[in-house]
Amino acid sequence: MSEQKHEYINEKDVIDEKYDLERSSVVLEEEENSPIPEVAAIVSNTDDPSLPSLTFRFWVMAIAFSVIISFCNQFFWFRQNPITI
Repeated sequence: MSEQKHEYINEKDVIDEKYDLERSSVVLEEEENSPIPEVAAIVSNTDDPSLPSLTFRFWVMAIAFSVIISFCNQFFWFRQNPITI
């Protein structure tokens, strides 16, 4: 009798784990998708590692912001109360 009860408990645990895994994947899908339907329909929520990260846009914006911020820091450094960014 004790073996049957032990087997039943083990089967129940396995069924609960399967249900939890299914439920967690559904919750995970809902959290990853955007709440705005238009955005969820257009934007993919998976990563594409083949896309380049060091693009022309990146370099132009990085250099532009570096020049602008360094100019502002240098310009405001010669005030009586210097401001730094």
